Amino acid sequence: MPALKQRHQNGGRSPRSGNRGSSLPGSQDLRGKTLQSHSTKAHVHHSSRSIFSSWTYLLGFLVVLVSVAHWGNTRLPTPLNEPFDPKTGITQYSEANVRKITKTLSEDIGLRLVGTIQMVDAEEYLIREIKSMQEQALIATAKGAKDLPKFEYWTQVNDGSHRFDFMSKVVMKMYTNMTNVVVRLSCGPECDKNSVLLNGHVDTTLGSPGATDDALGVATLMETIRVLSLRPALKRNSLVFLLNGGEESLQDASHSFITTHELKDNIRAVINIEGAGTKGPEILFQANSREMVDAYKRVPYPHGSVMANDLFATGIILSDTDFRQFVEYGDLTGLDMAVYKNSYAYHTHLDTNEHMEVGLPQHLGENTLAMVTYLGNHADLSGPKFEKSTDVIFFDTLGLFFTVYSFQTAIYLAMGVGVFALFAISLGASRPTVKSTASVFASFAASMAGAIAVAKSLQLLGKPMQWFSGEWLPLIHFAPAALAAMVLVQYFVHDPKASHGANELSTLSGVHFFFAVFMGTATQARIGSSYALCLYSLSFTVSMFYNRTKISGLSKKNQREDMSASAIGVDYKTYFVATAIPTLTFAQLAFCLLDTLVPLMGRIGTNAPVDVICAGMVGFFCFMISPPLLAFVHRFGRGPMKKIIAALVILQLAILSFSVMFIRPFNSLHPQRVFAQHLRNMTSGETRVFVAHCDPGPFYDTYVAALESMYETKAKFHHGVDSPGDWHAVYPFSFFLDSYSLDTTPYIRARTENKTIAESNSPLTDLIKDSPKMVAENVRYDPGKGLRSLTILCTHADYIFTVVSFDAKLTAWSLDSDIPSKEYNHYVVRISSGYRADGWRMDLEYHASGPNDKLKVEITALEPEAFGGKAERELAGTGEMLVLHNLVKSKPEWMAMTYFSTIVDTFYL
Repeated sequence: MPALKQRHQNGGRSPRSGNRGSSLPGSQDLRGKTLQSHSTKAHVHHSSRSIFSSWTYLLGFLVVLVSVAHWGNTRLPTPLNEPFDPKTGITQYSEANVRKITKTLSEDIGLRLVGTIQMVDAEEYLIREIKSMQEQALIATAKGAKDLPKFEYWTQVNDGSHRFDFMSKVVMKMYTNMTNVVVRLSCGPECDKNSVLLNGHVDTTLGSPGATDDALGVATLMETIRVLSLRPALKRNSLVFLLNGGEESLQDASHSFITTHELKDNIRAVINIEGAGTKGPEILFQANSREMVDAYKRVPYPHGSVMANDLFATGIILSDTDFRQFVEYGDLTGLDMAVYKNSYAYHTHLDTNEHMEVGLPQHLGENTLAMVTYLGNHADLSGPKFEKSTDVIFFDTLGLFFTVYSFQTAIYLAMGVGVFALFAISLGASRPTVKSTASVFASFAASMAGAIAVAKSLQLLGKPMQWFSGEWLPLIHFAPAALAAMVLVQYFVHDPKASHGANELSTLSGVHFFFAVFMGTATQARIGSSYALCLYSLSFTVSMFYNRTKISGLSKKNQREDMSASAIGVDYKTYFVATAIPTLTFAQLAFCLLDTLVPLMGRIGTNAPVDVICAGMVGFFCFMISPPLLAFVHRFGRGPMKKIIAALVILQLAILSFSVMFIRPFNSLHPQRVFAQHLRNMTSGETRVFVAHCDPGPFYDTYVAALESMYETKAKFHHGVDSPGDWHAVYPFSFFLDSYSLDTTPYIRARTENKTIAESNSPLTDLIKDSPKMVAENVRYDPGKGLRSLTILCTHADYIFTVVSFDAKLTAWSLDSDIPSKEYNHYVVRISSGYRADGWRMDLEYHASGPNDKLKVEITALEPEAFGGKAERELAGTGEMLVLHNLVKSKPEWMAMTYFSTIVDTFYL
């Protein structure tokens, strides 16, 4: 690595080492400044006004760049309310139509859990709307419309099973009476040979009306059907729309379609539409083929980056979509898109039509319509299916442009940019030294360490997650410490024997070299997001040549010294050149990361180091948003650096003090997620309430203590890893639910109107008559092989989800997947049942010590009555359901509660 050359004149340094002749504030020329000589060095003094204006212009430029990035990251189109263009009469995509559907599904019908009557209501509503669209198309044809597409629909009801591994846990899934509504638009038999699938799910999760997850996805498909059914048919490929009836039950309905439906073999690609927030724009976050990403290039409002692909692949985002089923069982390629901003509302009561941002449905719909129009008219789907590949680089620029290229191209680009960087070093335009480069690495580490130190301080003060109530709050809480730590490193490495300009150029060269190495390492690791580092490295190389040209020109103009001496300095404008593209690029990515990761910290478990994660992220942001600032702080010497560090430390202390005294981590729009379960154990006779939170924030003192007072009993703590069976109804999420349980039997007896129950010592569960039952049939034992086989028959009148668990060394079963283990193992099987599906069966064969070596099976069943109602199906007059009702009624406004009632029983079969 070339060492930085230094020329010493007049007792220490050349007074011309700065940026002579620059007209912008902060330039190191000698005009109007005083030169003081010392025994070893000469200093150019800058006025406070000069320093202030220099910082103001540069920071103002950064603010403008970040503001532009924010605009590009949040802008949405103006909604269209008319179903037809008033000028041309052509059918158009209408947000007003979409909102009618989302309102009906999320408000008029409400919770749409698999197995409930509301789910049936939703399916019937959609079928009525589809029939109405068919009739409109027939009327249009009768009025003279030509070449409209063939319009067909199906209702699929099916049973099945599949394996669903999630959170490092093996989950076996069974489903019965799972329903799908399927629509096809085509130009005829030739088009039907090749189809593009569009998917959205009708059902919701526990406790959420699901306006964007996924009523918006369903409504987008419905409006797309309406628009295309009244336009001339797409000429090349048909479109299949899947309104699937069971995604939240762990993707049962999509599995049913892609494995059994009559149209499955003609599907060539898929577009999945999901919702994980309420604000837009929606993002392309998974893509597994170049051809489908190329189709996305046609959308009017692109928003997506391969960074989202990289992030989702890490597994840190604890969610999944139907896209998985289409890839795993249909071998399809495609796109996965989702609404992701304001994911505080995801899977909560806040996911409503009211909170859905204006313009979001229009954005999603017009993008979807543009893609399917291209795929239907132009894509060649007649050959083999699109080749699967995640080696595709893609990103948008301010939602205006969309760039796509292969990873091989990315490698060539990185090589070219790397050679360009080395060329800059070899010519002396960039002059990194070991010390300056090491200081950049040290500042990178210090930025995160400083922020993490603040996070640790908040934890020691008993104030975790103070930053949670806004995606931007982590920046406020941690950025001052991160910036102070970065500047502190530069303060210590600043060489007082060299000119300020020499320190500047050396550090900026170190930044240049750092990102060249960073780019090469990320590209070698085949990280798609390395495209951003390539832009960084290229920008810094260009800026180094720009600086060389500016300094060289000034030197020739003034006829001073040789090139090597005159290049020791950084022209002020160089910082603008070096900053523009990197800051704009990273600001876009940073907004996406903040919108995704900050709300996510509220639902990844009580043991997750969320404060450290967010602080580290902020430290990374502070470094990446404008690395040339590391060089700029050297411009005015160590004195101003000391003042900057002091100011940032004081600001950090003030923010911490204010936060600890006045900020609460949760509020009504940024709630703490809590699970509440009223569990009745038919074996032990216990009736208990379990409450659990999904984050490491405060919980016992803020909520559980109040429940102890209400139920007049002491809560017991249960660690999720040690007691996963407590929450089998939501397995496998049960493993990170640390919970408290409270005995509710005394509470019920004290409030029941039934005196017999009040005075009885018998378990309340004795009164439950229609709990789930399991029996064994076709029991056989083979003494020669030591194998016992049986058929489990389960009946569960009106219970909507059942989960069974058992321990055995299995050799065979009736599920449509291989047995996960040949050894003795613990099995958990989740069964989802459609409306009026009151039972299921499962065949098992396992190693047994004898014919009477019975299988111990535990079943957990969830009942639908618990969701907000006061009805007491089983124990009328006892006040049992009032336990859950009062629990929900008394919850704080800053809490989002997912609540349900379950029964647990054990059978020996």
